[in-house]
Amino acid sequence: MMVSSINTIMYNLELLNERSSKVTYGLSSNKALEQGSDDSIKFDYLLSIQNNLNTYTAIENRIELSNTYNTFSDTTTSDIKTAMESVNTDIIKALNDTVSSVDKNVIASEVEQIKDTLFSLVNDSTNGEYLFSGNNTDTTPFIKDEVTGQISYESDYSNKKVNVEKNQYTTQGINGIELIYYTNASASNGETLDFTSNEIILDEEGNEWKVLDNDNDGTYDGLYLNGDTSSTPIALTTNSDGTFSITNTEDTKLESKHSYFDDLDELIAALKQKDTNGNDITSSEASTLLSSALEKFEQAYDNTNTSHSKLGIRTNLIESYAQSVQSKLTNYTLLEEQYESADLTALAVESQSLENTYTALYSTINKINDLSLVKYIN
Repeated sequence: MMVSSINTIMYNLELLNERSSKVTYGLSSNKALEQGSDDSIKFDYLLSIQNNLNTYTAIENRIELSNTYNTFSDTTTSDIKTAMESVNTDIIKALNDTVSSVDKNVIASEVEQIKDTLFSLVNDSTNGEYLFSGNNTDTTPFIKDEVTGQISYESDYSNKKVNVEKNQYTTQGINGIELIYYTNASASNGETLDFTSNEIILDEEGNEWKVLDNDNDGTYDGLYLNGDTSSTPIALTTNSDGTFSITNTEDTKLESKHSYFDDLDELIAALKQKDTNGNDITSSEASTLLSSALEKFEQAYDNTNTSHSKLGIRTNLIESYAQSVQSKLTNYTLLEEQYESADLTALAVESQSLENTYTALYSTINKINDLSLVKYIN
């Protein structure tokens, strides 16, 4: 009987030690659970909360980087618009009949400097990412031909996406086509479209149709969807003036996008009383080109201004998601504290109760130890 009593006491002591260890852990760490086995249901729920915290923290970090990207894009676009406004002012000045050819050459030099500034701005970057190359942020968006000085867009019509919610992405920034190119002409199915070699052809879905020499025989074979030579091309005619003509055979409208930089080249040449091939033209022909340039620049500026507004809308949408993500992080943090934190008051009461139980149990053990076999027999 004594052996049985001792075994029972030792078993109870073991249970007390185990519970005391957990109470001590809770009081020292302020955590309700030391191991998942302490409360598997609460542990699984806590694990789910922590996974959500990790997910939304990562999303918040990506949104913060996106906001930096969009802020730089917004500032640079504003600078581009300011430069465009300066060119517009120069055109109006040059159209004044009292402006001499010498003064027009001075204006041409000013516009050339503005062109260089614009070229630098459209290739601006932040955190190692180009602002206006769409999804291909490691690709230099615009390049300049060292011989002709012509500037061309090297990326595509894609846009970078940012993770703003679980399995949800939205567009950030604007690409170079949205920024610098404006619609020069369009053609629906069955209609003819004329365009130059430096213009970009887009359909309504944003796909780019590219002029290619598929068999490398020196003759262009057609207009290929996204440059895919395995696709069926739209038949192409090369005109004597260096332009191309197609008859749209697709069910989508095609648009030719004209570059603001090409207008600048034409403007600079006209100010010098030259055509774009460097041939001399009359003062009257130059004035006609300048008047045409003024209309084009107004159209180009309207396009850039619209793209700037589009950038603002995309930025505001991302910022609204940022507020939602911050709210969720706050709620999940509170939930984590609620499920993870120990009830210190309850643990303190339990600790005192355990101490009283220990005292009673050790008193019993001492009494049993005081009993000898002789005392037990007597």
